[in-house]
Amino acid sequence: MLHVTNGSVFLSRLHALGMPGAIVPWDDVLHEGPVPGGLSIPALRRVRAEFLAENWGAVADIERGLEARDRALLDAAAGDEIVLWYEHDLYDQLHVLQVVDLLEQLRRHGGLRATVTAIFADDYLTAQPDDVLRTWFAARAPLSDAQFAAAAVAWEAFRAATPLALQAFDHPGAWHTLAQSLRRHLQQFPAVATGLSRTERQTLAAAAAGPRTLRSLYPAANHAVEDAVFMGDAGWWSHVRPLIDARHPLLAVDGDRPQTWDDADWWRDEEAGPRLRLTDTGLRVLQGEDDHIRLNGIDRWLGGVHLVASGSSQGADAVPMWRWNDARGTVEPG
Repeated sequence: MLHVTNGSVFLSRLHALGMPGAIVPWDDVLHEGPVPGGLSIPALRRVRAEFLAENWGAVADIERGLEARDRALLDAAAGDEIVLWYEHDLYDQLHVLQVVDLLEQLRRHGGLRATVTAIFADDYLTAQPDDVLRTWFAARAPLSDAQFAAAAVAWEAFRAATPLALQAFDHPGAWHTLAQSLRRHLQQFPAVATGLSRTERQTLAAAAAGPRTLRSLYPAANHAVEDAVFMGDAGWWSHVRPLIDARHPLLAVDGDRPQTWDDADWWRDEEAGPRLRLTDTGLRVLQGEDDHIRLNGIDRWLGGVHLVASGSSQGADAVPMWRWNDARGTVEPG
């Protein structure tokens, strides 16, 4: 038996519960950076390792970890059972798509002998008492043919070069937490009126109350306003830094500014520690009176979509851009 789950924290809980079999954490922030379609499994691992190395370690080490993770899953396909433990948030749901798509590829060619069962939780796994986790494990259910098919379709749509297939995704095999998560992903596209992703907008709105430390700003921009928190503090910080360092900054630093972005002093709570405040430009953008992309450009991957625009103070060189229309609940060119 192999248990596949979302990271090392819950892995420790499963070990403490004495679950039978091996446990593999599927460590990857798939909602960040390139996940382009049309690549082999090794080629995608390389792309992901190169991206993750920008913030989380050395390319070779990360790639070895991803390869070991994939190998453990593929080896378990010849065993008796693979158990998926996943939450309702975007981080976890994208893991499910990648894992199930890999297994579906094996299944099509008769290479999947193991039964694949799942616990798809409506709440955070680490927040559950032991007896609840044991109950969920006992009640785990095999994935249906329709669920396998839905995961493959959604994973292909997530990796497509435009967001149109993902926006149109509507599969009878989709489990109830999947559609909500994919919509949250689409909300990371820059908004029609401001050029801000939902994460950027929530961060600026939290900073509008006055200068705040990162330790205060992070939960205010995430836990206080997300239905299902999917972004850790390191991932969130990668979204905030460009708002500070932009050609036309939307956030400014009060107090002593650390020399490097990875300096732990950014997260100090002391009075002399750095605080972030909304700039006048940030306020105009937040209010829809200016546009972040036209001011500062963008170079960001969302799944298989690469958003690129150089920007300018007048917006003259802005290029067509996929944008989120909150009123319509759609992503559209603009």
